[in-house]
Amino acid sequence: MTTTISNMLATCTLIVLVLGGVMGFSSQHNHGAAKTSQLMMSSLSPQSSRRDVLSNAVSAVVAAGLVLGPTENAVAFQPGPVTAQSAANKAAESYQGVYSDPNHPQGYRVIMASGKNGVATMTLSDGVPKDAPEGFEEKTYKSIPVGINEGSGELTFDLSFKGGPKGVVGKLSDDKNTITFPDGNTWTKNANKYDGIYKDPKYPNGYRIVRKFKSMNFIVEVNDTGNPKDSKFVKGKHGSLFSIPTTGFTFYDFTGKETCSEKLCRTCEVVCKDEIVGQFSLQEANTVFPYGTITFPDKTVWTRI
Repeated sequence: MTTTISNMLATCTLIVLVLGGVMGFSSQHNHGAAKTSQLMMSSLSPQSSRRDVLSNAVSAVVAAGLVLGPTENAVAFQPGPVTAQSAANKAAESYQGVYSDPNHPQGYRVIMASGKNGVATMTLSDGVPKDAPEGFEEKTYKSIPVGINEGSGELTFDLSFKGGPKGVVGKLSDDKNTITFPDGNTWTKNANKYDGIYKDPKYPNGYRIVRKFKSMNFIVEVNDTGNPKDSKFVKGKHGSLFSIPTTGFTFYDFTGKETCSEKLCRTCEVVCKDEIVGQFSLQEANTVFPYGTITFPDKTVWTRI
């Protein structure tokens, strides 16, 4: 362990020195540059170029791997084992979810079990095309029956309500992430990583459908009873998707309770908001935030199905 730590410290020192040289090269007119940068600059000839410095940086990174050694490096960064809860959550995911259709990139398709054997329901919207004329209204079709044959992985659709064919059979992929149709079109499930159908243990008959709205904003259909007439819709904003497998999701006007900021000065305004932050996770080895969940401060966990 002591040897590994020493090697890691040596590696970090090497990288800092090289990066210091890069910074020194790009800021050679800055009289306040760090001594490390000055030392690195002193070793550069007038003919040295930025490419030379970056090449040295790459070499240092390669050397860093050699300092740790392939075995020690793998051990140092090896992820932990998949937790039992994450494994169970992943295994329980099915054909249900929010699908995207490349032929209608502004739309969505939500396919969810109906409670009847062999039958699911679909909510479908093609969205509003970017080139649509002003005043164009989005059409949403609800409670569309879908035939389900889980044994063969086939889903049968009747698309005649929007001028399409009847009895169209789509094939669910083995990983349950796509549905492919005879014409080659493929719907992708939960394409935005976080979207999907979630269950809240407090409301076993209900559901939460999370899908993308615009940019970093999302929309949630919150239903506590299972009856579509009881649904309400709330919006929110998520953190950077680059930080996934885990990132924060802020829900607005969701709890029905406002929290007011502390008044820090005589002229400061008190701001009251109804918002709550949940932690979305796709980490399979995380014991606090399991795979396919959104965890809230009160320990409520929504699990994607």
